[in-house]
Amino acid sequence: MSSAAAVFMAVSPGVVAAQDDIASDESTESRATTGEIIVTARKREERLVDVPGPITALSPSQITDARLQEPRDLLLQVPGAFLVENNAGTARDISIRGVGTPTLFAEPGVAMYVDEIYSSGFISFPTQFYDLERVEVLRGPQGALYGRNAVGGAVNVISKRPTGEFAGLVRGTLARYDRREIEAMANLPVSDSFGVRFSGLYIDQDKGEYLNTVTNEFIDRHDSISGRVVARFAPAGGFSATLTYEHTDADTPGTALFFRDAGETRRTIRRDTQPRNSYNVDRIAAELAYESETAGTFTLIAGGRDYKLRGVEDTDLSANIIPNLATGDLGQQVTTRFNRVESRNVELRWLSPQWGAVSVLAGITYLDESATGDIATDLVSIRTFLGGGTVPFVLGIANDQSLESWAGFIEADIALADDISLIASARYTDDTKRVNFAFNPTPGLAGFGLVPQTANLTRGFNRFTPGVTLSWTPGDANIYAKIQTGFRAGGFNFNVANAANLEYGQETSVNYEIGAKTTLLDGKALIGVSAYLLTQDDVLVPFFDFTAAPGLQGFLDNAGKAKTWGIELEGSVTPIEGVTLGGSLGWMNPEFTSGTFIRGLGTVTPLDGLQLPATREWSFSLNAEVRRPLTDSIDVIANAAYSNRSGGFQDVANAFRIGQIDLLNLSAGLDFGVFDVLAFVQNAGNNRFDIAFGGNRNGTSGVTQAPGATYGVSARVNF
Repeated sequence: MSSAAAVFMAVSPGVVAAQDDIASDESTESRATTGEIIVTARKREERLVDVPGPITALSPSQITDARLQEPRDLLLQVPGAFLVENNAGTARDISIRGVGTPTLFAEPGVAMYVDEIYSSGFISFPTQFYDLERVEVLRGPQGALYGRNAVGGAVNVISKRPTGEFAGLVRGTLARYDRREIEAMANLPVSDSFGVRFSGLYIDQDKGEYLNTVTNEFIDRHDSISGRVVARFAPAGGFSATLTYEHTDADTPGTALFFRDAGETRRTIRRDTQPRNSYNVDRIAAELAYESETAGTFTLIAGGRDYKLRGVEDTDLSANIIPNLATGDLGQQVTTRFNRVESRNVELRWLSPQWGAVSVLAGITYLDESATGDIATDLVSIRTFLGGGTVPFVLGIANDQSLESWAGFIEADIALADDISLIASARYTDDTKRVNFAFNPTPGLAGFGLVPQTANLTRGFNRFTPGVTLSWTPGDANIYAKIQTGFRAGGFNFNVANAANLEYGQETSVNYEIGAKTTLLDGKALIGVSAYLLTQDDVLVPFFDFTAAPGLQGFLDNAGKAKTWGIELEGSVTPIEGVTLGGSLGWMNPEFTSGTFIRGLGTVTPLDGLQLPATREWSFSLNAEVRRPLTDSIDVIANAAYSNRSGGFQDVANAFRIGQIDLLNLSAGLDFGVFDVLAFVQNAGNNRFDIAFGGNRNGTSGVTQAPGATYGVSARVNF
């Protein structure tokens, strides 16, 4: 097999394959090139077309060659999905089918798993993707197999495992904004049954688009370093063990808002404090599996993560140091924060052998998670002018939360006929959540009506989430109808000043869906379509408490019901060897059907008929990959990925529309076998679409925009 064929994987969503063991990766290559699409979305290896539900699978070649390492760009290839980013640079959360995460530390609406370890929780922060086997995006509630918080769907990120051949690569990239990247990988087959894979990614970007003219530094400069090791032991007899460890250190932007209504531009931002965030993450995942023809497959997954973030913010979002209490302007304010999330996750599951017409998947899971949230806002100008610089004027918040969650699940696949199956599933989840909260304004702020508050609460939440699917598989098609329930767990708010605003309850959902998928042209094409109605009760939405301290007035609470109608279409085709075309189209109408919320100065407003915030009505993507021989030893490489998002509002009141996204990434180059070079441009249309909103300066709202056209060159050496 040529080196081109060996690395070929279809660019279109869906064309990926799984690795079986470290003995050989030839089966992976052949399945990829013949159009066999293998996923593990249902916690077993199966063809994508055999899974009765909407799944987008993204291959490593698409992620690398089309420069989709950023979650923001990658998710734009998935119908109905995009990345929601907060303006402080401390949270990046996934939204699918109109369901996301309203704020930092809130329970997410989409569950994310990295190497089968739950990685959403109190803070979800997907970062750069590298050396991956695939990314699977499951759309719609996944209440049975994935459980808590999989209301909009679930995302599986799977790292590459060791293969049976010695291999390595070094890739270097130079790009606009003085950006430098180095990626490296070494695959070491120690024996026929044991192998180790090392990989790492280093990024250093000195410049950007957001210039703080006070400090003469770019706010959006960035540097990070990450390393991963994966060891796999797979002797004969059906046993295998895989251990993954990864560490990341990063220095990333803080609040990069600019206020257009106040005359600011990206190059004329004035902040007397340079906003920055530094974080580090350690994660570990272990998998033990035993497969027997008579007893089935037993799998034990155990792992966790330790996430720490330290940040500093210019809270007043200006260079003003003179307060004006008559207008509510407190002058210079500086916020420091420390967040830490520690989680431990264990799952034990059993997949039965085929018992005639029946197979069963059953398991139990345990999740233990704790989060620390310490915030201190120093009112520098008030301290200087009222306290002579010696009396502290500080707003302090300590919000420590913990979760202990148990769940059991079962799924039975029953063949009613040769081409008709009934899949019944259920999960029971029991959560115990605790919060230790303290709002500690210093005594000097008592005259502003700010008094200390504390709360120490324990709450229990439990939910039964059944589902049923009917699948008909005539020929190469899979036609399905399904009903699936899901829930977003209840919990506690984080960044609040009033203890009365801490709690919110569970959000529940029911999804009704019909769909079909099929392969065409002898497996060279795949097409899928689905239509759904997602209903939600006790929807979690932002509220405001105008009696609280400025900047601490927002909180989440349950309000009313919502329904979302939607249609999704995606497909891919390989018309000739080495050329793959794909695309997706999604439409949805997410709106409230009942409920009220508080806006303005305490005005109660009905929700009925309003669109759910932070959702997009239309999603559209096209992508292409070309890898064709130029000579006997040289291949031509070309990639294009276009994404569009339109419609939607950023707020509950539907007062502020979200701008349209048009993103085009292009790359082209030559592959010489052991060496390749690739030139690329990201956001070729220079569309600076809005990606985050927030802040309040003199009654105006700030915005953060996506980077403009970014061009560069990448070179890779294989060995």
